Amino acid sequence: MALSFTVKEATFKEADLVGHIVESVKKIFSTMIFIDDIVDEYPLAKPESHFIASISGMVGLGGDFSGMVGIHIPIEFAKEATASMLGMELDELEGEDDIHDAVGEITNMLAGEIKMLFSANNLTVGLSTPSIISGSDYTVEVVSSGAAVVVPFNRNEHRFLATLQIEA
Repeated sequence: MALSFTVKEATFKEADLVGHIVESVKKIFSTMIFIDDIVDEYPLAKPESHFIASISGMVGLGGDFSGMVGIHIPIEFAKEATASMLGMELDELEGEDDIHDAVGEITNMLAGEIKMLFSANNLTVGLSTPSIISGSDYTVEVVSSGAAVVVPFNRNEHRFLATLQIEA
């Protein structure tokens, strides 16, 4: 069954949300990170919440509804994306701060793109400051009775997820 949710008088269908996420992620990676070969692989074969050697960025949504926007990305690709975003070589990155900041900013940009979709439908949406989780082995569980859209992406051997969780 396809996901659909209504807030006030605006109804959003899964296909529309997925399309907006795909377009937004590809635009962000192309224009801000200078990586043009991102491929979406929707739908996700099975739910994923366990990550190995990864970094997750999350931005909360609040206003007419609540929710969360997330990016879950392997640390090696996060390093690549950070270096490209900053115009640096991989070996010029120092520590994890730049990587955490870059993933936070990527997540914030995606949340901003999603906010624009909702705002265009006369919904009030505020964004939280990005939160970052990283590690060699961790699980991200969203406790919610709401709807979720998870879009997998690939770049070469790297697979990452963009997520939207909505509590209407």
